Amino acid sequence: MLFVFAMAACNSNPGPPPALRVVSASDIGTIPTNPDILGRDGAYSGVFQGYSVWLYGDTFLAKPNADARGLISDSWSYTTDLNAQQGITGFRERLDSSGAPSMILVETAEEYAFNQAHNGNPCQVQPCGARWALWPSSIVTDLNSNAALVFYMVVYAQPGAFNFQGIGVSVAVWQDFNQQPERPNFNTPIVANHPDLLFNKNEPAFGSASFIRDGALYIYGCGIPGDSSNTGCRLAKVDPSSVLDRSTWTFYAGNGNWSSNVSEAVSVIPDANILSVSWNNYLQAYVAVYSPFFSQNVMVRTSPSPEGPWSRELTAFVAMQPTSGNVYDAHSHPEYDLNGGQTIFVTYSRATGSFTSEVRLVSVKLQRP
Repeated sequence: MLFVFAMAACNSNPGPPPALRVVSASDIGTIPTNPDILGRDGAYSGVFQGYSVWLYGDTFLAKPNADARGLISDSWSYTTDLNAQQGITGFRERLDSSGAPSMILVETAEEYAFNQAHNGNPCQVQPCGARWALWPSSIVTDLNSNAALVFYMVVYAQPGAFNFQGIGVSVAVWQDFNQQPERPNFNTPIVANHPDLLFNKNEPAFGSASFIRDGALYIYGCGIPGDSSNTGCRLAKVDPSSVLDRSTWTFYAGNGNWSSNVSEAVSVIPDANILSVSWNNYLQAYVAVYSPFFSQNVMVRTSPSPEGPWSRELTAFVAMQPTSGNVYDAHSHPEYDLNGGQTIFVTYSRATGSFTSEVRLVSVKLQRP
């Protein structure tokens, strides 16, 4: 199936011309999912200790798990298949004692007790359905330490559509594939009652995208959890070995300057939420992939450096129509690049029903301008 794609950039976002043309975009199909999962979103991925690991957010289960929950705030799968040309196969998951898919991030004792008390209808404590959620975002592996860094947001959700609030973001360190990532625990909490958080709800949601280049870890933070009108993506930089020491982070402040003060961070990519940013060897440029708010278009931008200047938007393809709402979660998976990135592979989330959804995979062939 060939998508309709555009060659012209969107004029509403000024910037230099993109360092690419889109030759074609072909739908490959859905990312295989455990039949016990009705729907989930996110689908960030990265290679860790020989596996392509895929991370998802809210996951609806066909039958309750060992904790009698039909909804878990994150899940994951993994495969050794690193060739996406005909689709990705061989996905496996770790299961709990009831045979249900497990979470990648571990709840604290307090979060677990709260979620169990508010689970079910009737529940032990009102309001039923209130919960603490752990939404993973990007994952990046530090080859020097052979550890993966899993960025995530802590969210307080209550019953009702879109009735949730991000509390802050942090990063869990994953040392051993056979274990689970470990959330930090700071002796002096940055966020009251949440000693694992590195940034609060009034700061950028760092972890929207991340990569390591020339020994430095770059992290994009798209949006401010406590301000829905602020949708720009800021950029931070830190040595991967000191990622849990916030005092070592610097933030891009514009005009080639980096600052230790997060309040001086400027938006480098506008109006994105979930995205990917990676170096494309074929284009000799960084490529950002995302889907704008309230749109079915999947967009790309290019830049000579992580901080920009980023090019004008270019429509890579128009995603398949969902049953409701818009497509979202569009980002690429550079571990599957072909010919140095001449062909990239992009996923996006698409609703298929009230509590069902799928993640679709698209191959996008690029050409130098």
